[in-house]
Amino acid sequence: MPKAISTDDALDGGDSKPVPIRFRPLHGFLKLIVETDSSRSLLSRFRAGTILFALLAAFGGVGYFLPAFLSRYF
Repeated sequence: MPKAISTDDALDGGDSKPVPIRFRPLHGFLKLIVETDSSRSLLSRFRAGTILFALLAAFGGVGYFLPAFLSRYF
């Protein structure tokens, strides 16, 4: 009977050095969305929702005010 591969055996066969974590803004954004939806702590949900709302407001403000500002000069 063939031996089943466990997760511990699969991890031992890989590279000895872990891959360095790079700055990934999309990963952080998706993590905020998941934390807002599924966190058990009410404070964590509120914090993540507030950050998402602030990001949405910032992009909306830039999308509105930047063209209005540039239209004065062009």
